[in-house]
Amino acid sequence: MKTPEPKLLNVESKFKTDRSIYVDEIRFSDNGLDVYVNSINWQVKVNFDCIYGFRVLDEGDLGEFWSECNLTVGWCFEVTEGGWTSLENSRPHFITGKLYNPREFLIIGLNECVSILTHEPPSITDKSSYNKRFNKDNVVAPL
Repeated sequence: MKTPEPKLLNVESKFKTDRSIYVDEIRFSDNGLDVYVNSINWQVKVNFDCIYGFRVLDEGDLGEFWSECNLTVGWCFEVTEGGWTSLENSRPHFITGKLYNPREFLIIGLNECVSILTHEPPSITDKSSYNKRFNKDNVVAPL
C-alpha cells in the first residue's frame, strides 16, 4: 500500500534554522523523550512528555520529505500526512493508530532525523538558560 506524499507544518520557535543543526543526544525516561538539538547559534532540549514511539533514521532514508522540509525551511516539523504514522497505519495491528490517533513530529539534522509519535506538541527549552522553558507558542512557561 502506497502512503500519501508527506505534508508538514513548520513548528515555529525562537530558535531559527540554519545549516549547522544536528541532533546531539536522545534520552528516553519517565519524563518522556528529550531530544537535544544543537546549532552554531543555540542549543535546545525538545521534550515530548507523552509519546507512543520514536525512531531515528539517517537523513538519506527520508528522501520523500526533502521537497517539503529541509534545514533552509526549519528543523522541527509536524507531519500531518504521509509520514511514519501513515506507514504504521497501513499495518492492521498498529493499535496505537486506531486507539489514539497520534500526532507526528519530525526533528531534522545534518545526519540524524528523529520521528516522534506523541499526544501533545513538544516544549522547547533553551539549554543555555535553564530558567526559561518555551511551550509550542514560544511563551515562557513555569518550570
